[in-house]
Amino acid sequence: MPKVVSMINWKGGVGKTTLTLHLAAGLVLQHSKKVLLVDLDPQCNLSFLAIGATDYINHTYTKKGETLKSVFDNYFSRSSTNAHNIIQQKKVNHSAGHVFVDIGIVLSHQELTLLDMKLAREKRVGKDHREETKFEIEKLSIIKELIGAVAGEYDYVLLDCPPNVNLVTQNAFFSSDYYVIPAIPDFLSTVGISSIKQYMDQFNNDYRSMWTYAGLPGSYTDTKFGGIIFNMVDEYGGGPKDGHNQIFKSTIAQQGIHAVFDNYVTDGDGITTAAQMNLPVFAYKDLPRSHANAQKQAKYLEGVVNEFVSRIK
Repeated sequence: MPKVVSMINWKGGVGKTTLTLHLAAGLVLQHSKKVLLVDLDPQCNLSFLAIGATDYINHTYTKKGETLKSVFDNYFSRSSTNAHNIIQQKKVNHSAGHVFVDIGIVLSHQELTLLDMKLAREKRVGKDHREETKFEIEKLSIIKELIGAVAGEYDYVLLDCPPNVNLVTQNAFFSSDYYVIPAIPDFLSTVGISSIKQYMDQFNNDYRSMWTYAGLPGSYTDTKFGGIIFNMVDEYGGGPKDGHNQIFKSTIAQQGIHAVFDNYVTDGDGITTAAQMNLPVFAYKDLPRSHANAQKQAKYLEGVVNEFVSRIK
């Protein structure tokens, strides 16, 4: 079974999508793993970043190709979903003119927001309250079933979640073994971390009780906290500059010594330049204008990926 991880932060602009893509790329390049990416954000940023806006528009709108929206549409119409039709293989850019063979992606769709409202209104009537509880759990199991259909084909599944807790996002949490919080070293990025952890604790408690009450087979598996990864860190003298280092220390004091990844990603134009070309920063040889900074950021990301592997197990 793959290790399924939700990437979440209530605050936008923390590099969550970029980190998700680079974790996938690093898992393939450094550890020879097979990875599935799932873009749950209606803004479709991971989809654009991974395959390019032109290819995304061609697939989704010109060819009317299948996306995550198709999975939820099938739930409403009581139709079966062919996971292999939903997952786009050999689409995620590796380097100039090359794609990753071992990364699949489920593309997002701008209409996911409307689908979430429809999902919230969906009410299936059961013969008693216990059966209705089972139907509510089925409503949260849509993504879990999609992943389950291809569980033997991937080592990791990374879910890029929007900064909210709507039902589509809750589907991601329900399917996940872990959640990881990307952050940047500033007050607004870190102030909500305790709230995320409290929410996830309550989420686990609620659905563990519902699972037992509904009489479902097996047992509910908690979505565990996997850690905090800092992005866009400014360095001075071989470590985070003083202001950023203080955020590191205060976050560790609040969340625990093992809550924060030892490795982090530095700030710089390498990742930005790579993103403009729809490439991961590991393709720094294709980035002559920002080669040095991109190579440096790639090295830091390698450390993050290695620590991710050691923590998520």
